[in-house]
Amino acid sequence: MVKQFQLYRWLRFIFLLTAGILIVIAPIKSFDIIIYIVSTYIAIYGVLSIIDGLSIRKSTGENNIAIGLGIGALFLALGVLLFAKFFVGLVPPVLGIILLVNGINQYRDSHEMSKRVKIKPYLDYFYSALLMLAGIVFILNPSKTIIFIYQLFGLSLIILAFFEIINSRIYRD
Repeated sequence: MVKQFQLYRWLRFIFLLTAGILIVIAPIKSFDIIIYIVSTYIAIYGVLSIIDGLSIRKSTGENNIAIGLGIGALFLALGVLLFAKFFVGLVPPVLGIILLVNGINQYRDSHEMSKRVKIKPYLDYFYSALLMLAGIVFILNPSKTIIFIYQLFGLSLIILAFFEIINSRIYRD
């Protein structure tokens, strides 16, 4: 379980750092690339979720929601890849929703992991709050300031990527 937790952290680190750098350097040109990165991230997350679900099924013999969520994530990744160019105006709210959901999941994962590791993950809670705040701001962003907010979003992704590395080191011990 801890190894999978670390794998998800590294996946988030790579996604956050890559997307953040692209957005900060070239916010307008990065829209297409970000679509591919988001689609790939969701697909990898879906595959990992399916693998987790199958491993839980194998060890407990019980069906679980992870397989369904993984399949749903694969369909979402395909949908993002095929239809995102048509809905560029929806990219900020979609990214905001993804950040919000990731923030909620990060909080839940940290809270569950703190029961096993006996560490109070204050940095994780702060990180989760930043993810949720960034998600909410991005969802409610007026279109006039989208480039500025998009660049701030990219910078926050870079900062959040480094939080992932710091937290990865904390949990490794």
